[in-house]
Amino acid sequence: MVRSLHDKMWTSMQTASFHLIESTMPASLTGPRVTGIARLSRVVVVLMLTVAPASATRGPDEQAATQPAPTQNPREPDFLFSWPRTFVGVAGGWLATAQRGGIFDLTRELLTVEDGDFDSGAALFSFGRALSRRVDVSAEVGFSHATVASEYRDFLEGDLPITQTTEFSQAPVSANLRLWLVPRGRSIGRFAWVPAGVAPYVSGGVGTHWYRFRQLGDFVDMVDSSIFSDILESSGWAAGAHVAGGISAHMVKQLFLTVEARYKWAATPLSEDFVGFEDIDLDGFQVTGGVEFAF
Repeated sequence: MVRSLHDKMWTSMQTASFHLIESTMPASLTGPRVTGIARLSRVVVVLMLTVAPASATRGPDEQAATQPAPTQNPREPDFLFSWPRTFVGVAGGWLATAQRGGIFDLTRELLTVEDGDFDSGAALFSFGRALSRRVDVSAEVGFSHATVASEYRDFLEGDLPITQTTEFSQAPVSANLRLWLVPRGRSIGRFAWVPAGVAPYVSGGVGTHWYRFRQLGDFVDMVDSSIFSDILESSGWAAGAHVAGGISAHMVKQLFLTVEARYKWAATPLSEDFVGFEDIDLDGFQVTGGVEFAF
């Protein structure tokens, strides 16, 4: 409707311009020459009145269409240019220690320490390399620490309890082999690798296991029932092994969420403060969740 109104207005202006030219032309100019001049004048007016307002008659939609489209930042592609060969990871979780036999049995018998008191939080750090698209090898370092406050069950110092604190720390160091049960991703062409949403795996490893078992506070001499203060400690290294299973879920780009359950075995003789005890049991079941950055 707006366009039609514009057309009618310009037509009226053109007609008025023609009449103005004819009325202002001297009367002495007659004949073919005058007719030619009048025709030329009409052509000039038509061009001026038709071409000049062409841009003004365009609607807002037409003007917007002629504007260059704004440049948009492309979204980061959610794929890699090749399958990742190196990864670093960090995880945290819970370690349930076996606490079987020897020093653990005596501690529970004499002191107010219960089953599960040495369970604790655990941390795990890993660095690995892919041997193939389905097999990884990695080095791992873990750490856990439990502190348990206790007192003697059957002895008192006058009317006061005889108290002590027991600490149990572990730090396994191992080499680990991981087998992916399904591909961790798929290649598209030669230059793109798309991670799988979820990929399960199994793993196992061997290594060495550092531990420290320490009791500090007041103790009862079982020979003469005297009470003394001391720090009793055993620490050292033990050979160890573990098996595990878990899943890896792709989060974004090169970041993966991992959830894993593992069982570890290790045992070693106690040092001189606990002479006569059987080997300390370092077995335990561990569940962790963490992240891996693959590149």
